[in-house]
Amino acid sequence: MSRLKQLTKDSVIYGIGGVLAKSLSFFLLPVYTRIFTPADYGTIEMLTVLSSFVGAILVMGMDSAQSMYFFKVKEEGRIAQARIISAILQWRMIFGCGIVLLATLTAPLLNAWFFDGQLGWEYFAIAFAGALFAQVMSQSAEVMRLLYRPWGYISITLTQSILAAGLVLIFVLLFDQGIQGFFLGAAIASFVVAIVGWIRIREYWQFDRIHWDLWPQLLRFGAPLVPAALAIYFMSTADRWFVQYYHGSEALGIFAVGAKFTMLAVLVVTTFRQAWWPIAMDSMHSDDGPETFRMIARLYMGIACAGIVILTYLSPWLVQWLTGPEFHDAWPIVGILAWQAVFYGFFLIASAGIWKAEKTYLNLPLMGGCAIFGIILNWLLVPTYGGEGAALATAITYLVWVIATLVVSQRYWKVPFQMRIMFLQMVLAMVYVAWFVLVSRGGAQWIDLITGLVMIIFLLFFSVGLTERKALWARLGLSRVT
Repeated sequence: MSRLKQLTKDSVIYGIGGVLAKSLSFFLLPVYTRIFTPADYGTIEMLTVLSSFVGAILVMGMDSAQSMYFFKVKEEGRIAQARIISAILQWRMIFGCGIVLLATLTAPLLNAWFFDGQLGWEYFAIAFAGALFAQVMSQSAEVMRLLYRPWGYISITLTQSILAAGLVLIFVLLFDQGIQGFFLGAAIASFVVAIVGWIRIREYWQFDRIHWDLWPQLLRFGAPLVPAALAIYFMSTADRWFVQYYHGSEALGIFAVGAKFTMLAVLVVTTFRQAWWPIAMDSMHSDDGPETFRMIARLYMGIACAGIVILTYLSPWLVQWLTGPEFHDAWPIVGILAWQAVFYGFFLIASAGIWKAEKTYLNLPLMGGCAIFGIILNWLLVPTYGGEGAALATAITYLVWVIATLVVSQRYWKVPFQMRIMFLQMVLAMVYVAWFVLVSRGGAQWIDLITGLVMIIFLLFFSVGLTERKALWARLGLSRVT
């Protein structure tokens, strides 16, 4: 019971803090889209994608290794835990500096391929160094999480977001640093907050020597996780690579702004994933587990599809209100790309059998295969259809990933999902998105509003089964269920 109370309290804190940290960049869109041109914003997005790849290499599964061994050596005392934490930090600093240096040496090639030779090497150096500083900062925050200090964790991540935003505006507006100022502000913020974070957990330092002896053990645990991390990275970012390559920075800037508005869906899905995961783990080992998954799957898909309809209908207004005039063409991306977040959230439901049977190694071929499928799909769609084709390719990639995962998962643990109902829910929402984007073109006519409202009511009504509706009607004092 005490653990349940701890989980509930921490989940609320992490949820609120995570939403605040992630939503900050969204609410800065009115500023960023007026101080950066679409081409500038596209360059920022592509450099961010490249630095994220460097970050995925830098992690090397060490975040999972730290969580694993921190508690494994708990009985040996704080000194043993400090050795684990210090060994990982030392690895990050030594290995990380080498990776940043190597990545920076590739700057001329990357500059020629993606930026037409317009950027200096220092842009890449600052962006890649910022990725390293972010990893070091993130480790201090993760230690806070392991110590059950949620407010400490949130204070680190939220401070970094606020400080980065402030420094970016200073460098760009006051010192006229442009794109370089964006990455310089983020890098300095991560560096400063990393120092503060590590000072706050200084009792877990042990730098009397370099802990070479622990690296093989930590790498044996963490390194096998890297391919899966890279697979999900390419599933999520292949669209950016292809838009930049075929249509240039300006098209990518418009695409990136449209993708920012899907953050509204991502925040909701992230909250669901954090709340659902402990319940899912418990349900997997309960007699009513299959029924719980069956009910949640239908409820999730219905509510998510209704949310897609709402977000799609509002997308033209949201983009016009919150961005500069040059970015107003980004609205069609929103309704299409929002499916990525929906399917990502549904993965934790679809993969139940894999987790229950402890066959998590199957995630790698599933993700790897879908990453290759996504690259091929982007190659086919982006040259002709641009950003909308890229958004569609990513959405289909995640749909295929979920379907493949569901098929495999059902072999290990049979859950009686209501496939027909969920299929109908998705089809209705997809048809509305297609109509609004391709036919209505965001005209927001009365037919769009009325059709959307009817679909939302239908989707929400059929999100729960007859039994649940009867219980709800009874609570409301109604004896008849229609």
